[in-house]
Amino acid sequence: MRSSPQALAERRRLIAEGEARLRAGDVAAARLAFEQAAQSAHEAEIELGWLRMQMQAGEYRQALAFAAHTAGVHLDHVEGAAFYAWLLNLGAQVQAATQTLDGVQARAPGHPLVQAVQQRWQSGALAPSADMLRLPARLAPYATGAQVPPGARVVATGLLLADGGHVLVPRAALPEGLPGAPSAEVRLWLRNGLGQTVEAQLEAKEASDGASLASEVVMLRLTQTLPVGGGEVVASRDAAPGTPAYAVDLPANQALDQGNNQGNNQSLDAAGEPAWPVMRAGFLGLPLAAAQGKTRLGVALPGRGLRGGPVYDQGGRLIGVALGQMASPGQSGKADQPNAHLPDLLLPVSALRARFGERFGRVAPPARPTPVGADELYELVLRSSLQVLALPVSVPPAVR
Repeated sequence: MRSSPQALAERRRLIAEGEARLRAGDVAAARLAFEQAAQSAHEAEIELGWLRMQMQAGEYRQALAFAAHTAGVHLDHVEGAAFYAWLLNLGAQVQAATQTLDGVQARAPGHPLVQAVQQRWQSGALAPSADMLRLPARLAPYATGAQVPPGARVVATGLLLADGGHVLVPRAALPEGLPGAPSAEVRLWLRNGLGQTVEAQLEAKEASDGASLASEVVMLRLTQTLPVGGGEVVASRDAAPGTPAYAVDLPANQALDQGNNQGNNQSLDAAGEPAWPVMRAGFLGLPLAAAQGKTRLGVALPGRGLRGGPVYDQGGRLIGVALGQMASPGQSGKADQPNAHLPDLLLPVSALRARFGERFGRVAPPARPTPVGADELYELVLRSSLQVLALPVSVPPAVR
């Protein structure tokens, strides 16, 4: 049945209202607007807005199920299937994501969104490009809260601690000159997978002694607390090599940051944009024979970077953080930059406790954990893993 002009205009108004509420971070009002729009029509655009509302509310499991519906029902709108494939990929269901994307490519091989998603998967740089940020799909949350200057870049991933007010980040993520700079010049922001953004400052300035891997992690203090996942459970002892695990990262737009874009491709990468975290499953690696105290992460995260995201066991217990290894002046690659030839490392929770104390959540008994679903764990990940955005102190802040 065709809608009257008045009904169509009201539906367009409700969709726009829902979008505006999402941009403002008012998820409850966005939910109401999209729900009212859906009562008058069964449209892909409305369902895509509903999906992004669910993700911005942290409802990954519901979003994943609804995205499967949207992909299967609205075959003439490939955005729904691309959205579903992207969510599967983020939540460690890589094979199912690949199969879904292959089906979309067969139907719409030249679609800009499909091409953008495929290019991201091939490059391993899973931060969304401009084509992926356009409506009606928009494969990313909106940034809310503290405004970030346009010169800021996503440089690493951070782990939100159980108090919601402190974050651990790789030391190498700090802007050049930061450790000796006055606190007023510090320009750091943290943003979770819901898009909520807050400014942060270094909790304490101390030099790296280089004697332990734990010294390569520093603590930041948030100017406002962020919501914790509600399931912060920490393993009582370090996980053994071969333990099934999930690792998390929030990749930056590497092509832009490394200056590898050419021509009009440069406009396709918007560094500093919000993104959903990437989770991967695997098995913890063995200790490195040449480096005492260093253990291979073992879980293959896409791309490369400083890392810094949480690592969980099958029961959703925190067992450490992932760290990328840095190149030294004598190695290939630029010094103090991630080296693609060196494996990612695991910094175990025992080392974190030894350095920062009991800040990580409730300690679980040593018994074998009851496995949780990857989709359930990803809902925790949306809050516990944070984008680390940095602005060199030499760049004057210009709020956008």
